[in-house]
Amino acid sequence: MRKEIDALGEMMLPDDVYYGIQTERNRRCLDITDDTISAYPALIAAIAQVKKACALTNKEIGALDPDKAAAIVQACDEMTAGRFNDAFPLCIFRGSGTPFNMAANEVLGNRANEILTGHKGADAVHPNTHVNMCQSSNDVVPTAKTIAVWNEIGRVIAAAEHLEKAFSQKAEEFADVVKMGRTCLQDAVPITLGQEFSGYAAAMRRNRLRLEEERGHWCGGVLGATAVGTGMGCMPGYTDTIYKNLSAVCGREIHCDANLFDGLQASDGFIVLHAHLLALATAAAKAAYDIRLMGSGPRAGMGELVLPAVQPGSSIMPGKINPVMAEVMILACHRVAGNQAGTGFGAFSGELDLGPSSAVPIRGILESIDILTRAMTLFADKCVAGLAANEEHCRAAAESSTSLATMVSALFGYKVGSRVAKLAWNEGITCREAAERENLLTHEQADDLFDLLALTDVRKTEALFKKYSDIRDV
Repeated sequence: MRKEIDALGEMMLPDDVYYGIQTERNRRCLDITDDTISAYPALIAAIAQVKKACALTNKEIGALDPDKAAAIVQACDEMTAGRFNDAFPLCIFRGSGTPFNMAANEVLGNRANEILTGHKGADAVHPNTHVNMCQSSNDVVPTAKTIAVWNEIGRVIAAAEHLEKAFSQKAEEFADVVKMGRTCLQDAVPITLGQEFSGYAAAMRRNRLRLEEERGHWCGGVLGATAVGTGMGCMPGYTDTIYKNLSAVCGREIHCDANLFDGLQASDGFIVLHAHLLALATAAAKAAYDIRLMGSGPRAGMGELVLPAVQPGSSIMPGKINPVMAEVMILACHRVAGNQAGTGFGAFSGELDLGPSSAVPIRGILESIDILTRAMTLFADKCVAGLAANEEHCRAAAESSTSLATMVSALFGYKVGSRVAKLAWNEGITCREAAERENLLTHEQADDLFDLLALTDVRKTEALFKKYSDIRDV
């Protein structure tokens, strides 16, 4: 055990832990959930990058001894690599501000001290004096969260593109599979299964591009603002140098926010970002709902798609196959929808010179990114990629639909079309057969006008109407 001292007294800590007395105090008083910062390695890696940039800057301006700076930098690299992820046992709901910053200072300080002296402690590197030099929790933590968000958005963008490609491949595969389109779950007009899947692919692409654009808004920081935006506590030269080093550490350009006071107060960015995540989830869920519905059956449902079997679907019905991957996608999107509410509530809770506690928004954003990334990847690989079309069933259902009387009504008027639809329904025949029985069309004309694949192409349909415009007077 080792003894540590702070303004409130002293405490014994196990020798093997890298966090210190302030982290332990926060761990004890904020013990309301097992959901801790340790579960969010993206945040830990991001704050390590911030601390590394600060140490390099303070060394460069002559405020920090080079040996101490080198030890802190090494500790930061180890933290970025995930070595100390278990050293942040802080409740995410309140520990993501000052407790998070102090935990990082303590872990990095203890490790840097260990590098220099062979033991943990603060005799060579102090968590506040050396690691936290020129910083405040109020500018460190928001900047770390911004870095984490930018890094994590890349994951969900890649997953969205992966699902988009899976939909596009099925759109090509199902290009000639004619089926009945449906509106309000009622027969509409013919469509191809490929056209439906092209819509899913387009929705994913649209939302992916929105997220790519949104990602560009997460390239700023508020380092140098310190507590309230005035920069009090910064050493000479720090604010002019920090963003050069932060950009180098992160491997991309990061700039200082145009207005540091706004940067500390702002919360609207969380709402905008998560709204994009929710929009992506909405598109993915729509496709999953549709696929589950088109795959319902196999004999007593729509049965247009054959979903890949990944697990039995019932403990009592041996023949039931559960469309589990589509359901997982849907349920993941439900969780994202819930996180949108939490993000909104969290963003409204700030006052005066500091924005709201962003614990709930950042937790929701990181969880939504993670769950969407995982769910979309699994959905693409375990469901969409293995889908097969029940082509004969799709065509038979389309050919038998009374909605095909639309072709008759377009040529002869709505009243005649209704008569043909009624006859087809009452006699149990197709609209094509009804139109021939009513002597409205010859067999050859019906071949053209009831070519289902042609009816899914607007140009071909227009050409048919033009070709047979003269029979309207019959």
